[in-house]
Amino acid sequence: MRVLGIQRAQWRDLWAGTVAVSPLMPGAVVFGLAFGALIQVVGLPWWMAPYASSTVTAGASQIAIVEALRQNAPMAIAVITALVINARLALYSAAMAPIFAAFPRRWRFALAYLMTDQSAAVTSMEVDKWPDPVRRRWFVLGVSGPFVGIWILGTTAGVILGPVIPESWQIGFIVPLMFIAVLVPGLRTWPGVAAAGISIATVLLLKDLPYGLNVLTGALLGIALGSFVPDRSHPVDEEAVPPGAAPEAHDP
Repeated sequence: MRVLGIQRAQWRDLWAGTVAVSPLMPGAVVFGLAFGALIQVVGLPWWMAPYASSTVTAGASQIAIVEALRQNAPMAIAVITALVINARLALYSAAMAPIFAAFPRRWRFALAYLMTDQSAAVTSMEVDKWPDPVRRRWFVLGVSGPFVGIWILGTTAGVILGPVIPESWQIGFIVPLMFIAVLVPGLRTWPGVAAAGISIATVLLLKDLPYGLNVLTGALLGIALGSFVPDRSHPVDEEAVPPGAAPEAHDP
């Protein structure tokens, strides 16, 4: 039986993806509200919020760019900040390439367009449960599509509700939240934890820098100093090897 030309089994796979990402959706709503409110504060046209969210689909860099513009920062600083923040997408691309390899080209393009930090994290964790390429692509669509839809609706609501959202949500609170939302999905190694902590601390300590330079400085400093932290070659949530026990062998 088909509904809208889609088989019932595919609807189930799509719904499974939506359920898997649903715990992260409230964060998308809060993020969207803050971005829409920021658009309102800066005085940009209301339609810029849903347009940016549906074309850029990268909340952290969207907020960073608009905040830089709000502080009358040179365009070069706004662009460089966005590029540094979005550099992580290259890592997602490399991680998703084997997962998307068996998909038709139109599916690869569409799902790549919809990919966010959260959907990449959920896809990576759940992909082994979906070995069949057809079922997998519908699952990934369920993870990515509704999440982006919630983000776009949240930004639209933020424009409407902007005047009633406290200033601390729009400016002071959202920048640390941006870094937490971006970095938490990757906090599985000690260098990652160090980079996140350094970035967030730098953003907070340097919050009075002009042009939003605290965001750019936090990103660069976190990446630079985090790279010097030794990697213990296992995730931080993995149980430690008891004293005297031989470590497990790892494939080269």
